[in-house]
Amino acid sequence: MAKDWEYGEKRDNIIISPPKQTLRITGHRLSSVLGLNKYQSPFGAWAEITKLVKLPFEDTKYTIAGKVIEPKLIDYMKTQLPNIVSIEDYYGNVFDEYRYNNFKDESNIFGGVIDAVSTLNDKKTITAIVECKTSSKPQDWANDTIPVDYLLQGALYSYMKGLKEIIFVCVFLDELDYAHPEEVKITKDNTIIRIRQLDDLIFDINGQYMNIEDCMQYAKEWWEKYVITGISPEFDEKIDKEYLDIIRATDAVQDNDLLKVCDDAFKLSQEIKEAKIVNGIDDMEKRLKMLENSIKKEMIDKSIDNCGLYTLSHKISYKFDEETFMQEHEDLYKQYLNENQSYTLSKKRGE
Repeated sequence: MAKDWEYGEKRDNIIISPPKQTLRITGHRLSSVLGLNKYQSPFGAWAEITKLVKLPFEDTKYTIAGKVIEPKLIDYMKTQLPNIVSIEDYYGNVFDEYRYNNFKDESNIFGGVIDAVSTLNDKKTITAIVECKTSSKPQDWANDTIPVDYLLQGALYSYMKGLKEIIFVCVFLDELDYAHPEEVKITKDNTIIRIRQLDDLIFDINGQYMNIEDCMQYAKEWWEKYVITGISPEFDEKIDKEYLDIIRATDAVQDNDLLKVCDDAFKLSQEIKEAKIVNGIDDMEKRLKMLENSIKKEMIDKSIDNCGLYTLSHKISYKFDEETFMQEHEDLYKQYLNENQSYTLSKKRGE
């Protein structure tokens, strides 16, 4: 994270310069923006969309299972409904243009990736999108319900494609399934299919009932208020801790005593110094520099441009002779001399 930031007046939000590039509001982020995502707050969505923070990603047993089982769910759906194809097969030779955003032609704010689609016999006209899910919590799907963040995702993608119907398919897994997802068989006993009509979906947003069009309008206004301005929503120290830790790490002094930060920095420099000694890093760097200097000299002498993985480039540049100019044209030199301040941070001698 390289962007400069500062606290808002009440120190409960973050301010950055209006971002020149942004990510889109995907189906996952839409539930965050609306305050319906239990795993991510509106602040977290803002931090990602403005590219202020990119959380480190590590695959879990759940994400791995999802990747392995999704093609199986699509194959299963092909046996249940006509003309079901993965989104990759649907786009075919132009898939690379849509790989990371299936809605680049529909919106500059919203985006995302569909799992699969149902089409007419022409294999071109989409009649419904198919959302493939895995879950270890059948209770979340009990009584014909569908988790609200999945509903929003399906509703957003269907609306942007001008569709009226959303198809959800979910397979329920146990711990052993997560250990070996490649062995999972998709059957009617462990899998459910649910179909929803877009016009029937209503969402409770802060006590106000909204359809998907209303939700998208809410998100557009949120975008104008927070993303375009670079002024974040309020953050929560507990919920947004992971984002805040990364943001604050770029300016340690903002949230710590200066003397403590100096002490931490010195200790870290000592640890780095000791690690270099223990692992012989200094000696290796010196030897590498010697080898590369020898390679460079030999390539110059023999007019060789390439040697193994090394490439020698050559350019001519001109350097202004400031000292000579000052001696020969002192008055003119002083006329264009501007004061410049610079600071150097160093540790005390012997430290």
